[in-house]
Amino acid sequence: MLTVIREMAEEGERKENRRLPAPEFLAAVLAGGEDALARTPEMLDVLRNAGVVDAGGAGLVEIARGLVYGASGEPLPEVLVETEALSIDAIHLELSEYRYCTVFVVEGEDLDQAALETTLETMGDSLLVVGDESALKVHVHTDDPGAALSAATLLGVVDGVEIANMHLQTAQREGRLLESAGVPLPTLETGLVAVCPGRGNRRLFESLGATRVIEGGQSMNPSAAEIIAAIDAVPSAEVIVLPNNSNVILTAEQAALHTSKAVRVVPSRSVQAGFAAMVRFVSTNAPDQNEQDMLGVLASIATGEITVASRDVELDGVRIQKGDFLGLVDETAVAAAPDMTGVVEDVIARVLEGERSWLAILTGEGAPPLEGLVAAIERAHPGTDIEVHDGGQPHYPLLFVAE
Repeated sequence: MLTVIREMAEEGERKENRRLPAPEFLAAVLAGGEDALARTPEMLDVLRNAGVVDAGGAGLVEIARGLVYGASGEPLPEVLVETEALSIDAIHLELSEYRYCTVFVVEGEDLDQAALETTLETMGDSLLVVGDESALKVHVHTDDPGAALSAATLLGVVDGVEIANMHLQTAQREGRLLESAGVPLPTLETGLVAVCPGRGNRRLFESLGATRVIEGGQSMNPSAAEIIAAIDAVPSAEVIVLPNNSNVILTAEQAALHTSKAVRVVPSRSVQAGFAAMVRFVSTNAPDQNEQDMLGVLASIATGEITVASRDVELDGVRIQKGDFLGLVDETAVAAAPDMTGVVEDVIARVLEGERSWLAILTGEGAPPLEGLVAAIERAHPGTDIEVHDGGQPHYPLLFVAE
């Protein structure tokens, strides 16, 4: 949509169009919009896969078409309205990669539009910065609206701030459409809502039976309202919630108190712990059975993670320097070093202690090639069943869980 309106504006600003009579000028703008709209499937995979153009862009083009008819005095053509029942596929939307739609105006003197764009490009997508040296209007999708606003305050005075939670809007939209369309939904004995970061982890949890997955994790915890909306959208009377983060457990428990459904919070403290619990989840089993099975898994596993230290600190008796790879086992620091290899070996050895013979690895941003690591684990721990999945989570190159 932003691309379509930008190219329409650029068409209107072309020298050869500026002196045209209004009907011809608007016709040229419309032609530019139609051309940009036709190319939108080349810009987004979701449009290309669905074989459609962008809906917002199409709406803009139709507005421009109405202006052309109005300026030229031509009557609007009759349009045949076709109705079609909405399917579940049409109602369900993939969540935006980023959570918050952030809009604001920054005012000042000698504002550097290019510099602000360069800074904000690193924080999200769908970026648009328009205006002049005295005022710029910004639109960006990001997980950190505060950082975007802080960048703008370095240039001038920020005003007109609007922040919308797109993930919550998506869940609420689905609920409204499902209710109004009367789409028949499959009934489940037990529904499941999971919170996790990363597209790979989302696909992984969905493949194991999660009915709704909410984007969230370290530094981007979902609100109780988001969890409630997801619970209400699940087609079952009883729902299990996997928080998958120690900071989300309390929020999930609060959400459970404010919905009409019977909700059980299985207190998974990490994504990898939640993944291990999901392996035992069966949607056709009774809620009591699912809860018992998943709690049993959480009591028997060990978890590990590799992250990068953001500051010098001593934690759990381990001296850590900024930039070190930090290894944790069951949320306790166990090793830190500038090189990842030794830290990973230490963490794996600890999570596999005892009789544990199954190990899952979730790779995230900054993960190293794993062929050598998997081979080393097989040599050091023969008989271990190893699974590797692309999680895509930020901040943690590697997550481990063993049972």
